[in-house]
Amino acid sequence: MPYHGKLERLEALHAALRDGRPRPDSTAGWFTASALLPAEGDPETLAAAVRDRHAQIGDALGRHTAPSGGVRWAYAAILVRAGVDVERFTALRSTLRDRRKASKTGQLHAGGSRAALVLTAGDQAPDEAARAFFAMKQALNPPWWRRDPSVTDTFAAAHAARGDAPRTVAQARSRAVSVFKEDRRSRGHKHSGARSVVLHEGEPRTVLKRFQALDLIRKRERILRWRVGRGLLLDWAAEGLEEGDLDLIAQIIDELPRRCHAGGEGRARLAYLVHTSDRESLTAGAVTALAAVIAAQTAAVITATTAATAATTASAGS
Repeated sequence: MPYHGKLERLEALHAALRDGRPRPDSTAGWFTASALLPAEGDPETLAAAVRDRHAQIGDALGRHTAPSGGVRWAYAAILVRAGVDVERFTALRSTLRDRRKASKTGQLHAGGSRAALVLTAGDQAPDEAARAFFAMKQALNPPWWRRDPSVTDTFAAAHAARGDAPRTVAQARSRAVSVFKEDRRSRGHKHSGARSVVLHEGEPRTVLKRFQALDLIRKRERILRWRVGRGLLLDWAAEGLEEGDLDLIAQIIDELPRRCHAGGEGRARLAYLVHTSDRESLTAGAVTALAAVIAAQTAAVITATTAATAATTASAGS
């Protein structure tokens, strides 16, 4: 679908999500809508399904338990997109929480919600999925000084759901890090780049060349320069985005509705989600695609809503 059609559908989904109660706030609503772009059905039906799953998550976990706020709406939309019921998500979450202490792998992000959401893309039973997840997390956990459970849980769950071997993933990451640290523009993102290239089953030197080409475009295009950091660009290169993809993302950024108040990198992530919404994945299967969407979706919601709140606060105080 041409991106103009995607933008029209995005606006229709956003309107359907906002035309009812309860509803996400306007900023989170854009990212919730973007998760629904590949889903079959008219906007009103999809919005109703999101509200239903949102309510079920609240009934199962409580009003203030993570995921909460705008992120809960994104979770509900992702479950609708993936065709997964809330019971599978909560069963996986509960099993992970029960086994966390014995695993000796540290805290679970959002009480296990992030890992559970990614694991819903696999077909393992909760016990099997939990065993695979904690084995993977044990192999991939970075040193405490650069540990981020939201990131570790997302990637460990994706590799576990796909059935990857922990030792193989760890070794592939180490090789990728050694490649990315050779280049001055990628060395500051060598660990995040390695995570992405291994998840997307790319070849590090090929990804590095693609990143270097994309970075030339990023520096040349004003609309990209201040919205797309090199870390995000390296992730996109690992996924397989080419120069033409970056040009289209720049056009989408420019044509996103003005009432969409996501700024900076949040706006770039939204444009990326719109652009890639009709691709299951450029390089891998459904699990990888879902993990990439969840990482972009939740990071964007948090970034955008935080920025919107800060802007509102500044305006009120002026």
